[in-house]
Amino acid sequence: MFSADLPDTVEWPWMAAVDRSHNGTEAARRQGLLVRSSSAPARVSALARPSVLLGPYAPRDDRSFATRRWASLTWRLSLLLFLIPLALVGATLAYQLFTDDPLLIQITDSATGDPLPGVEVTVGEKRLVADAQGQVEIDADDATALISVQHPGYAPLAQAPAAVGDGDRVIALRPSTVTGRLTDAASGNPLAGVAVSFMTEAGPGPAVATGADGSFVLTDVPENARIRIDASDYGVIEEPLNHRPRYDKALTLSVIKGIITDLNGAPVAGALVSSLDGARSTVTAADGSYRLTGADDLAEVRARSPGYLDQTASVPDTKQVSMTLEPEMIKAVYANVGTLAEPGRLQALIEIADTTEVNAIVIDVKQDTIYYDTQVPFFRDLEGMVTPIFDPAELLATLDEHNIYSIARMVVFKDPVVAEQRPDLAVRDEVTDGLWRDMNDAAWVNAFNEELWTSNAELGFELAQLGFDEVQYDYIRFPSDGDLRTADFGSDYSEGARRAAIAGAVKVGQEAVHAGGARFAIDLFPIIAIYGDDQGIGQTLQDLTPLADYVNLMIYPSHYTEGNIPVDGHPNDFPAETVAYTLEKADELVPGTRLKMRPWLQDFTYPFEGFSEYGPGEVRAQIDATEEYGASGWMLWNAAGQFAVEALAPDS
Repeated sequence: MFSADLPDTVEWPWMAAVDRSHNGTEAARRQGLLVRSSSAPARVSALARPSVLLGPYAPRDDRSFATRRWASLTWRLSLLLFLIPLALVGATLAYQLFTDDPLLIQITDSATGDPLPGVEVTVGEKRLVADAQGQVEIDADDATALISVQHPGYAPLAQAPAAVGDGDRVIALRPSTVTGRLTDAASGNPLAGVAVSFMTEAGPGPAVATGADGSFVLTDVPENARIRIDASDYGVIEEPLNHRPRYDKALTLSVIKGIITDLNGAPVAGALVSSLDGARSTVTAADGSYRLTGADDLAEVRARSPGYLDQTASVPDTKQVSMTLEPEMIKAVYANVGTLAEPGRLQALIEIADTTEVNAIVIDVKQDTIYYDTQVPFFRDLEGMVTPIFDPAELLATLDEHNIYSIARMVVFKDPVVAEQRPDLAVRDEVTDGLWRDMNDAAWVNAFNEELWTSNAELGFELAQLGFDEVQYDYIRFPSDGDLRTADFGSDYSEGARRAAIAGAVKVGQEAVHAGGARFAIDLFPIIAIYGDDQGIGQTLQDLTPLADYVNLMIYPSHYTEGNIPVDGHPNDFPAETVAYTLEKADELVPGTRLKMRPWLQDFTYPFEGFSEYGPGEVRAQIDATEEYGASGWMLWNAAGQFAVEALAPDS
C-alpha cells in the first residue's frame, strides 16, 4: 500500500459543480462532499483512492449525479442492515459469556399455575428455598444445569428449567397429594367413613376413609389417575383428577330406601320396587324393606306385588319412600279370537265385567298367528303369521273406559306357522326326517332354540308398551301329546336340560315384559304341582314361580285322571276338592307364594261320556276353593267364550 502527501485542502474538479448546484462550499460541506485534512499532512490509502477519491483517474461515469448519489446511499443502508443484527448477536453472546447476573427460577403448581413458596431447590451441592413468590435465584453458570425440586404434596422433579421469557425460567410441579371433603348435597353435612382411592390402568390404589368432617388425603397419586369414591347409598363415582390437588364433592343420594307394608301394617315380602320404566328394580326383604340403587335421578318409584294394586310415589330429597299396598283380586273371563272378531261378543264380556265381580279379560293376541299388526321383525318376516283382527289401541281404550284389567295371552312354543317356515327352529321327526307333529297334526318349535326366546320376549315387550296390564305366556313348555318316541329335540333331552330351557325362556320374557312396564304371568300344567317333577315338559313350580308375577295353574278337574288326588272317584266330580288339593300341593313345593297363584278354572263341560256337566254350582265351588286358599284371583276358561254368569257375584 502506498501513501501520498496531500495539501491541507483537497478539492477535485467535481466539487465546483457541487458548489454551483448547492450554493457554494458550505452546502457541499453539509452534504459531506468537501474533505479537509488536519494540519498534518494527510495520508490517503492508494487502495482506497479509486473508490473514495473520485479524481481524474476515476472511471468515466455518464450517469446523473442523483443516480450516483442514490446508489451510494443504498449501498450504505445495506451495510447497516447487516451490521446491526450482527452487533446484537455479538452483544447477546458477550452477555451470556461474561455476565455474572443471577438467573431467576419460578416454581409453580402445574395444575393451577400458582407460585409455590418454600420449595426446596437443589443445584449441584447448593440447596435453595423458594421465596414467598415461589422464586429462587441461581448463578448464571448453572443456567443449563440439572435442577432437583422437592415439595411436600408434589411429585419430585429433576430437570433443566424451561425458558418462558426474557431470561425467566419456570419449573412446574405436579401435585401428588389430593385433599378434599365430601358432603351430602341436600343437607351439607359431612360424609364420614366413605372409601376414597385413586384408579390407574394398573388398578386401584390404597383406599382411605373420610374423617368425621368428611375430609380425606390421598398421597402418591400417579399422573393421569382417576379418583374413585365408593359412598354406599350415594353410589360409586369415578372421574379424572386432571392433576387437581383439591377435590371437594357434594354427593347426591343414589339409593332409595323404605318399607312396603299392607293395610294391616304387615310387611310385604318379595314386592317389586322399580323405576316406572322397570329399568332399575329390587325386591323387598322379609321385613318389607328395600334398597333401590342407581336411583339418584328418579322422581318416582313404583311398588308392585302379587295380590296388591300397584302404587306409585314421588321421591323426596331424603330418598326415603315407604308405601302401603291395597289388596287386589283379579277375576277374569277369556276372549278368544272369535270373540274379538265380533264386537257384539266382546261387548257381552264387557257387560259381564260391568255387572259382576269380574274385573279383567284375557285377550288372545297370539295362537298359531298374531291377531294384531305387530312390528316385531321375526314374526313379520313369516308369511301369514300376522293376521290383524283387532286394533290394540282401540281395544285397550274401551277396556280402560270400563276399568277392566287387560291380560294379553300369547302361545309360545306351539307355533305351527313358525315351525313350517323355519324348520331349523322346529322339533324334527327322526323317522321321516321332516317336522314332528302332535296328535292334532300341528308342528311345534323347539324350546331349546334361544332365537325363539328372544322373538317372543320382543312380542311381550311390545304388548306391555301398547298398554296391556299383564302379559301371559301359554304353552311355555315342550309338547306332551303325540308320539314323542320319534321327536328329535337335540342331543340332550334330559329333565335338567328341559327345565333349564323353559326357565331360560321365562326369564327372558319376564325381563322384557317388566321393561315394558307390565306384569308377567305363566300358564302351567297342574300336574307338576302334584308330582313335583317336570313331567317331561320342562315345567316345575320350583324353577318358574320365582320368575313370574303370577302362576296360572290350569286346574280343570275333567283333565285329571282318577287317582291324581285323594278323592272317591274321578276329580271331575270333585271340583272344589281338586282345586284346593292342587293349590295346597303348590304351596308345599314353593312356600309363601299363595298370592302368586291365580288359577284357570273350568267353566265348560268335558264332551265325553261319563263326565258330569259343569254349571254355575261347579264353577262357584272352584271359585270359593280358590279364594279360601288365599290366591290373588282366578280366571274362567271357556273356549267358546260363554260363561256361567249365575256363578258370579254381582258387582259391589
